Amino acid sequence: MASNSLSASHRAAVGPALRASGRAGMAGRWAAMLGGTALGLLGARRGGWGGIALGAVGAGLFLAGATGGPLALPTVVLPAGILPRRRPHRTPERTQSVVTIAAPAEEVYRFWRNFANLPKLMPWLDRVDVLSATESQWIAKGTDGEPVRWRVALDRVDENELLTWHTAGETPLPHRASLMLKPAPGDRGTEVRLTLVHRHPPAEVARLLGLTPERQAHDALLRLKQRIETGELSTLDRQPHGNRGLGLNPASRLGGVE
Repeated sequence: MASNSLSASHRAAVGPALRASGRAGMAGRWAAMLGGTALGLLGARRGGWGGIALGAVGAGLFLAGATGGPLALPTVVLPAGILPRRRPHRTPERTQSVVTIAAPAEEVYRFWRNFANLPKLMPWLDRVDVLSATESQWIAKGTDGEPVRWRVALDRVDENELLTWHTAGETPLPHRASLMLKPAPGDRGTEVRLTLVHRHPPAEVARLLGLTPERQAHDALLRLKQRIETGELSTLDRQPHGNRGLGLNPASRLGGVE
């Protein structure tokens, strides 16, 4: 008696669950069929081997939904060499250089703010064409003899305190930069900090321009100091283009910067 009662209660409990499971199973099959159709359409629109792969996955999904069977994805063999290449994740390379210049911030800021002056501080630049109040085009001397060009847009301009800019549009050297000025300790003038943030490793920058971002920042600030304090530039680093000392520590050749 107890056994019959248990069997009846078991059927009463299991019956609704089976019916619900059947409904859920049917819903899952419809979802699989709809998803397979969507993938097939997407693959047809995309075309190529990527579209074929999507279409194959969609077909397998549709078939699994239609038959109620397990999902069996067909094997798609793509020809060698057509797999998409993932770009390696690159952490931006940050470089900073600091110099103290015995001059007021206004004088330092005014010289740097006119980007057309920058080739006087950066010999690897041929020229900088000022296009507007916020945009300019920089043309550098490439190591292969071909010019390297990029367009620069100003982000922030705090007079006598801060300039920030970044490359805009297509460029082989995407980067951003800032020049920060503040009073030097002991009333010794202006502390100038140049920061360069490149998306490419220093070696790649040096391959294109002939020197690393570290050297760029250090040498530019050293020349800025000389220009502002003495009114002229020394002949340091006026070497042939191919001998810029890529592996040298900046301080070892140019002397330390205060």
